[in-house]
Amino acid sequence: MISVVIPTYNAARHLPALLDRLAGQTMPHELIVIDSSSKDGTPEMLRRRGIPFSSIPTASFNHGGTRNLGLRRASHDVVVFLTQDALPANDYTLERIVTMLTSDDLIAMAYGRQLPYPGARIFGEFARLHLYPAQSRVKTRADIPELGIRTPSCSNSFAAYRKADLLALGGFPERTIMGEDVIVAAQFILQDRGVAYCAEAEVYHSHDYTVGEELRRYFDIGVFHDEQAIMREFSGAEAQGIRYLLDETTHLIQRRKSHLIPAQFVRVVAKYVGYRAGRMHRNLPSGWRQFLSMSKNYWT
Repeated sequence: MISVVIPTYNAARHLPALLDRLAGQTMPHELIVIDSSSKDGTPEMLRRRGIPFSSIPTASFNHGGTRNLGLRRASHDVVVFLTQDALPANDYTLERIVTMLTSDDLIAMAYGRQLPYPGARIFGEFARLHLYPAQSRVKTRADIPELGIRTPSCSNSFAAYRKADLLALGGFPERTIMGEDVIVAAQFILQDRGVAYCAEAEVYHSHDYTVGEELRRYFDIGVFHDEQAIMREFSGAEAQGIRYLLDETTHLIQRRKSHLIPAQFVRVVAKYVGYRAGRMHRNLPSGWRQFLSMSKNYWT
């Protein structure tokens, strides 16, 4: 048995498919759902399905803190975190990620492959194909010269941990604009543990961001890189951005979507402006920080 923790907020659109897929998993599990006072019928849907859940005020949601609440309530040694819009691709999704996590004591966490939803737009599609390739690997301190800031890259949209390892770190950090998973992965790597990417454990999870959403998302990434001292152990954020741009351009050409290169340029400018603004957010008026951010509650 394992524990599966899912934070929810206005999840009624996603939950039926997610709960159906979880019910078919080959890995037995308990479900721990923490709902942030949804207004769209999520609590009623959970009750109809007989799924126990806890409610917290919407304003008290915190990426790290809410997951720590689920971690403390987990009954089992292995805890898998899912987001409400991460849909297991097959019945073996949980089994495969747990198998990877427990295959070696060196591995402190494992995260799975995120596939683009069917019908995803090309920019959202490429983001998933680029960040989540078809080959598994275990990342350690020795990979920092090659991977730089991508060494601790991971995602709590679908990730598995040993409960004892997480608790030994004090759980997830609770005062960060994003990246509670990346901070934990960075801590593990600097302790000479491994972070496993399991390409065989797949979920559908992608986003079709607008240009404005890209700017705000990269503003938050810039804030994260500026505020979290541990990220200075991993260099090369802008170099990785250039590589991403070149690979995305190649993808557009291969998919015969060259006419979208001007739109790609606009998106790249938005990302860069957002990122640089995030890195210098301490010099911005408080109102601008909240305006430019996706994470509005972080600034209140």
